[in-house]
Amino acid sequence: MISAEERKQDIINTINENPVDIEINVTTRKVVDGAWKTCNETRTLKVRIFQQRNPEVISISDIKGTADTSKKYGMLADYTADLKDVSDNKIIFDSIYGRMEVIAIYPQIVKGEICGYQCELKRVS
Repeated sequence: MISAEERKQDIINTINENPVDIEINVTTRKVVDGAWKTCNETRTLKVRIFQQRNPEVISISDIKGTADTSKKYGMLADYTADLKDVSDNKIIFDSIYGRMEVIAIYPQIVKGEICGYQCELKRVS
């Protein structure tokens, strides 16, 4: 069986084959003196964005207009990214592939240790 250190290095090597630098805005909420306090943080991550095999294009109709989204991209980030899958906060970033939104985060875990993150992305137009 592969060790956690070997898996971390595999993920880093895969990212380094075609790296993309992205800047994400992370909003967290903390309890301070019995009340919620919102903290904003901007981080730059080195990730790998790739195309998935089965693209799914969805048209969204809203009062303001229509938009097309595509779930044909995925993202791989290393263990230092510290991505959290929080449903009330969106992670949206600009990349060379267009404006992307993270719709799911799957931690890659070996022997109880997080080695990286695999994410589903959708392109927002």
